[in-house]
Amino acid sequence: MAKSFTTMAGAALLLACGAAVAQLGNGGGTYAGVDKVNLNPPAIVASHMDNAQLVLNADAKLLGAVGLNDAAAQATAAAGTLSADATRAQIEEALKVQSDSGHALEQKLAAKAELSDTAKLAFSSAVGDLARGLTAEASMARDLAEVRKTLKPGGGAAASAIYLSKALPGSVKDLGETLRAAVAYAKANNIMLPQAATEALNQL
Repeated sequence: MAKSFTTMAGAALLLACGAAVAQLGNGGGTYAGVDKVNLNPPAIVASHMDNAQLVLNADAKLLGAVGLNDAAAQATAAAGTLSADATRAQIEEALKVQSDSGHALEQKLAAKAELSDTAKLAFSSAVGDLARGLTAEASMARDLAEVRKTLKPGGGAAASAIYLSKALPGSVKDLGETLRAAVAYAKANNIMLPQAATEALNQL
């Protein structure tokens, strides 16, 4: 595992909303706050919030591109409520909206939605964002799986980090299914696919 975060480094990570310093699944690094020696639950939560906002905003763009404007608005609203110090309840709600958004998109794509050229460009861009969010969440899920037993029960960020260690694998699976549906639709409709989409799917 990568070197332990010092107290100062942990604080800097938290101020930066727990941005990932590296991904364990891609080079042996460690995700922000995920370290077997010095776990930092607030940074873990903050990192997930960054990822969740990226995914929800990508969902909103994808839903808007296929004409599901109400669902897109819901995803946008959910993304706007997230913060680095989100509670477990807020994390659960965000994951629910994320799951609902993915299922709605998959159903619409299965119905062979027709997109304008402008919508196709928006769709392509959003697929890249979704892929990057999936890659980040998958890396965090793998890291948390390694340190789950080290997480100490408690309130606040500690409880949220423990919840994420259990919930993220299922969320990543759902995201993967949504991305696969979006990629299949893009290929069938001559929509350019960002490299990030292929890279994300190859990691699942």
